[in-house]
Amino acid sequence: MKNVKYMLLAFVGLISILPINTFAESIINNNGIEISEEEYNNFLKIYTPEYIMVMNEEKYEEMKNLDYSNIEITETYIESTYNPKLGVTTEKEITKEEYDNYNPIMPILGDKGASAETTAKKIAMAILGGSTWNHVTLTATWKGIPSTRSFDVIGIRGFDASFRNGSQSGEQVYKLNGEVKGIDYVWNGTNIKKFDNGFGISMNIVNDSITALQLIVDCDFSAKSTTPAIYGSYQHAVASVSLTDSQNYTLGGAGLGRVFVYPYSISQKYDGMTGLQIQY
Repeated sequence: MKNVKYMLLAFVGLISILPINTFAESIINNNGIEISEEEYNNFLKIYTPEYIMVMNEEKYEEMKNLDYSNIEITETYIESTYNPKLGVTTEKEITKEEYDNYNPIMPILGDKGASAETTAKKIAMAILGGSTWNHVTLTATWKGIPSTRSFDVIGIRGFDASFRNGSQSGEQVYKLNGEVKGIDYVWNGTNIKKFDNGFGISMNIVNDSITALQLIVDCDFSAKSTTPAIYGSYQHAVASVSLTDSQNYTLGGAGLGRVFVYPYSISQKYDGMTGLQIQY
């Protein structure tokens, strides 16, 4: 009996000094990629849950190797009202609480057509610091779905920054029949326009009965000075725009959202929403 007690005490002592293994939960996204709990929580710092669910293997491999210990984020919530009779969009900044509880007002149709449409959008930009390359993301999330579906444009401009060619990408994320889906935009595709100081992607908004909508772009950049700045802009088309017209821009501080410089005739077809800036 004495030997049994000694064996029991030895076993308890062994347990007390050995590490206890805990198994964190993982998720499987729509593309069959297994994402650990730690990875998922890191990804959420700069991306939305919907984006994570539709990302591909290449993006996953890129994201899991980023450094999430040094992040700078800026975001804004904007209510926009478009008057089609005047061709004018007005906007005002709202709080996160107002955005979360927002009830979009869709166009009222009468004998003379739509009178107005009021929606809200969240625009967020994040920069992750790196030893050689920094990573920037820009995300536009709609509260309510816009009635006009044409070529929206979203992009990033840098000041005293160099962009790594081949790192530029984009995604249009939407929900259709309860399922989250995504459209990839690659760095060398027909919808992207690249410059030395940034890039933009034209995204033709899905014209189905969708219930959620997000537009995302990201890329890598390096600083050319001690005070570089990154600007992000998302411009929604309030009138029909061709792909060619949507790409008829250069990048500059005098442009829409301090990014997209269009000819006047084309700029009037976009809502002119305020952009974001991070002095890095």
